[in-house]
Parts: sequence; C-alpha cells; structure tokens
Amino acid sequence: MSLFSKKSKLEEAEEKAKEIKKKEMEKIKKLARIELPSKSKTEKFKSTEYKQFLQETEKKPGVFYERACSLSERILPIKLDDATEMELSQNLSAGFINTTARGVVSFTIISAIVLSIFLLFSLLMGLGSTMVIILMLFGGIVIYYIYNYPSSHAKSMGMKMSSDAVLAILYMVIYMRTSPNLEGALRFATQNLKGPLAWDLKKLMWDIEVGKYASADDAIVTYVYKWKDRNKEFAESLHLLRSIATEPVRKNIIFDETINVILNGTRERAKHYANGLRMPMMIIHAMGVLLPIMGLVLFPVVMIFMGDAVKPIFIFLGYDILLPAFIYFFTDYILQSKPPTFSQPDISLVKGIAKLGYYRVGKFDIPILPIALAIGIPVILFGILGITNLDTYVSVSFSMLIIIGISLIISVYTFLDSYQKMKMRNDIEKIEEEFSVALFQLGNLISSGSPIELAIDQAKVNLKNMKITDMLDITSMNMKKFGYTLEQALFDKDVGAVWYYPSSLIRSIMQTILESSKKSAKTAGDSMMVISRYLKDVHNVKEEIDEILGETISSMKFLAMFLAPMIAGVTITMAVIILQILTSLGATMGSITAASGGSNMASSMLIGSWGMSGTLPVSPVTFQMIVGIYMIETVVLLSLFLNRIQYGDDAIGERSLMSKTMIISMIVYFMSWVIVYSLFGGSISSLLTPIGV
Repeated sequence: MSLFSKKSKLEEAEEKAKEIKKKEMEKIKKLARIELPSKSKTEKFKSTEYKQFLQETEKKPGVFYERACSLSERILPIKLDDATEMELSQNLSAGFINTTARGVVSFTIISAIVLSIFLLFSLLMGLGSTMVIILMLFGGIVIYYIYNYPSSHAKSMGMKMSSDAVLAILYMVIYMRTSPNLEGALRFATQNLKGPLAWDLKKLMWDIEVGKYASADDAIVTYVYKWKDRNKEFAESLHLLRSIATEPVRKNIIFDETINVILNGTRERAKHYANGLRMPMMIIHAMGVLLPIMGLVLFPVVMIFMGDAVKPIFIFLGYDILLPAFIYFFTDYILQSKPPTFSQPDISLVKGIAKLGYYRVGKFDIPILPIALAIGIPVILFGILGITNLDTYVSVSFSMLIIIGISLIISVYTFLDSYQKMKMRNDIEKIEEEFSVALFQLGNLISSGSPIELAIDQAKVNLKNMKITDMLDITSMNMKKFGYTLEQALFDKDVGAVWYYPSSLIRSIMQTILESSKKSAKTAGDSMMVISRYLKDVHNVKEEIDEILGETISSMKFLAMFLAPMIAGVTITMAVIILQILTSLGATMGSITAASGGSNMASSMLIGSWGMSGTLPVSPVTFQMIVGIYMIETVVLLSLFLNRIQYGDDAIGERSLMSKTMIISMIVYFMSWVIVYSLFGGSISSLLTPIGV
C-alpha cells in the first residue's frame, strides 16, 4: 500500500477495515497479533542472522577487486613482512573486503608489470616522449589506487558507520530505558540499522554468541577500544551505557548524558571540519577548476611557438583524464577526514518503490538507461551533423550540442533515478520530524491521567495540520471499530497504523513504547516525553550541522552551477576568437611568403609550420569538445563531493543533486558562449574578413 497515494491514509485504512469486517470480524480479532521480537526469539542470536550479515556484506561494491586479488595471488604468490601484512589485513577487515593482504600486493605487482609492458610497446610504436610521460603518470595513479584501495575503502566504510553512530546510540538508549539490558540493546540496534555499522554490530553479536566474549560487557570493552581513535564520542557513549549495570540508580542521568555526549561531540567535530575546509575549498576552486579553465586561453598563443608539440591528445589527457583524477583523489582525501553527520532516512521498507536504475510506472519497474539514451543520442547525432560547417560559430555551436546531449543522458538518468525516491524520503523525513511533536503531545496527555483512546483523540485535534495525524486517526479507528488494544491497533498485520508509515525509526520507537506500556500507562507516557526530547535534540543538532556546512556547500554549488561553466563559456569564446585571428594571420603570412618566393623566413618563424599549411593543430570544435567533457566531469565530481560532505555516502541524494547541477551548468555554459560570441565574435570576424578569413 503506497504511503503517498492519492487517497488519504485514513481512507485507505477505512476501506481495508470494511473489507476485513465483512469477511470475518471475529476471526480477525482472535488472530491479529503484533509481530514484535518475543523473548524466546531475542534470548538467542540465531545463526541465520549471521548468515544475513554475510549476505549483506557480499552485496557491497568491490567484488571485482576481490576476484582480481584472489586470481593474482594464485598467479603470483608473495610472502610479506609481518608489519605490511598486518596493516593491510586490518584495512581489509575494516572495509569488509573479502581477500588477503598477499592478494593485494600480488594484484599491484601484476598491474605494474602489465602497465610497463604497455609503455614499452608505446615506445616501440614511436609515441612521443610527452605522451609516454603522461602514460607513466596515469599508470602510477592506477598502481597507487590499487594498492591503497583497502585503506581508502576502510576509511570510507568508517565514515558510513560513523554517520549511523548517533542513530545506533539513540536506539540503544531507547531500548535500555524500558529494559536495561546491554545485549538486548545491541540486538535492537542491529535489527533497526542498515549498512556497515549494522554489519559490524551483527558481527559483534555473533562473536558473543559463539563464546569469543564472555558477555556483552566484555564485547563492548573491546569494541570501545576499536572506536576510540575513529569516533571517540561513539566510544564514550558506549562506555557510559556499560556503566548502567554498576550504577542502576543513576540510569536516567546516564541515558541523558549518553545522548548529550554523542550529539555535542558530533556538533563540535562538524565545526572544526567546516573551519578546516577553507583551504581545501580554495585549492579546488583555484587549482582544480578556475585556473585550468582560464589557462586554456593560453593554448592558442602557445601554438604559435610550439605548434608541432601541441597535439589535441595532450590537451585531452591533461584536462579530461589527469585533472579530473586530481580532483577525484583530492576530494576523496578531504572526505576521509569527514566527521560523522547523520544518515538519510531508509526507504527500504517502502512498498512499490523501484530499485536504483529503475522508475516505477504503475506496477512495473522501467529501466531508466534506455530512456536517457533515447533522449540524449538524437541531440548528439544532430550535433555531429553540423560540426563540419565552414562557419566557426555554427560548427562550435553544433559541437556544443554533443556535450549537451551527453549531459542530457546523465541528467535524465539521475533525475528519473532519484525523483520518486527523493520524494518518498523527504516525506518520511518530514513525518519523522513531526513524530517527536506527536510523541510529546501523547506522552503529556497520558502522563496527566488521560486514557489512551482519549489522549489519541485530543492529540489529533492539537496536531490537525500535520501529516502524522493520519497515523493517530488510523490508530483511533482500529481501537474503536475493532476493539483493538493499542498494540494491535498499531501493529496488526492487516490494518496496523505503523505499516502505512515506512519508517524504521517510528516502528522501533513504537515497539519500545508498547513494551513500557505493559508496566503502566504513566510509564509509557513518560517514555514518550523522554524519547520526544531525544528526537528533538537530534533534529536540532542536525540543523546546526547543516548550517555549519551551509556556507561551504553553497559556494561550491555556485562554482559548479554558474561560475565554472560561465568562465568556461567565456574562455571558449576567447580561444575561438584567438584561433580565428591566428588562422587569418597564417593565411596572410602564407600569401606574403608565397608572393616573395618563400624568402620571408621571419614570417615562417613567427607563425610556425601550421601557418604555412593553413591548418591549426587544434580546431575550435576539438577545443570546445575537450573543455565540454571537462565541464561534465567537473560537475559530476563536485556533485558527489558536495553530497558526501553533507550526507555521507548517499546514492539517491548524489543523483538528485547531480541532475540539477548538470542541467543548469550546461545551460549556463552554452548561453555564455552564445552571448559573448554574439557580442564580440561577429565584429572581430568582420574586421578579419578583408585579410582573408
């Protein structure tokens, strides 16, 4: 049942309830039961859960790397020194990479041998020294990446785990307020978390089950030591939760302190990180984007003196391979020191949502790539048809259509891949924000002595303008029409209110509140108010972190969307005009030389061999294509970087930001070329016409 269908959730619930009531009202009353983890299920951590952990880790990226390392180790077995093997093994374990340290070194050596053979063949084929040097640099980057991938991936996984640290502590505190059992709290967190931190905690639970640790307390001691250097706030929070066993009288104070430690630590680390971003941002602004683009204007001038050495392939390798590689590795280096922020809401519980790469139409999931290609390829083909036009302005404009076509493929793909998912996630995030307010209202009313049914009805009135009131409506209807308990009204397998809200946070919190309600209604009300305060504190810190990083993110968005493409468009215009002038100069000098019988040596030295032949080493169309491809790569890399600074590893958010940034930047790029050339190019062309252009 879709969360955001045209019918309201209350109407859907009423229709469902009528159908069930007509069929077998009495049977539903008897069979409807909440599906919460029972004590018998939670006492023992089943081996099937560890199997699930293994299945989840196998789905992660990096399978090719693992296979390549395993194959390389069989081909070239190598013995390593203990220090190297231990360091690599630790990184492989931290990154959940299923291979060995020896396999990594073997893969690196074999890759170096293959690249060396390729370079040798390149020399034998007569490639110039400049080309060989560029290939050597590229090969060095590849070898460095292969060897350091475990370290880089381990840091990336650590960043993902840190993003879920706040949520993990929140789940554990919520659970322990009802049942102060550390092992149960760990299990509750693993059941509600997704991703690397959930894998890590499941592995810890498995180690407890098989007897590697005598108790959950011993396991936490080891786990805290593992985290103390990576995320000391998370480690300190876990240590505080351990102390509940020895100081049960102070447990409520300790719970509050635990939440404060993780939130304040996260806030402070974000502040320090934002301050430290200023210099890296300047480097990306200047060295990665602006100066390289403006430096392109010099290439036409360089061609006067180095016409034979300047080849389009050199500019392509420099701007479209090496420079993007520099931006990628530099931004990746910056992200490795990123502090924990907050993970985005999980949409895996949503029914009827397409997986990545697909768009949901009705009941069918349509692959997006064919749609994107169908839109972009005609534009590319139309651009190819016009690049041979003799008019420079027309040919360059048509070549820009090729770049626009490529950007359209990327924009359409990323937009369709993220639109439905982002809408769903934003709505879930909105509901989760309102949930804390609803909890406080309910908790306040129940603690004051109001019966649960009346408290729900009163809360509906107080929260009438919020989406969360639909959940209260459905809960109230289930209790009144079916005579359900609160437990059944929320978690009945057919009409339970929580199933209309695909939020693991809401479901897990309602589970703990129901457990506390078994003690007394007042206990449940107090739990609601405390949890509401926790959720509000988490939301406030999240808003503060967004504000702290906001200035940096805004400046980078402006660079990617407007400044870089605008400067690129102006640069292309200036370069094309300079190329036109050089072409005119070459033609004029060639005519003079021909008229003087080839004796004008000064002219030949000035314009070089390209002037004598009348052909430029780099045509305006080729020049524009190189810059256009560089712009696309820059937009993609900056979009990934910006989203990861704010939200961590978030595929949906990356696609959403990339689709907007790509289309806006390409419009700015094209319009800059059209406007600037229209203002200056025509008048300059008319001046050059009398001398042969």
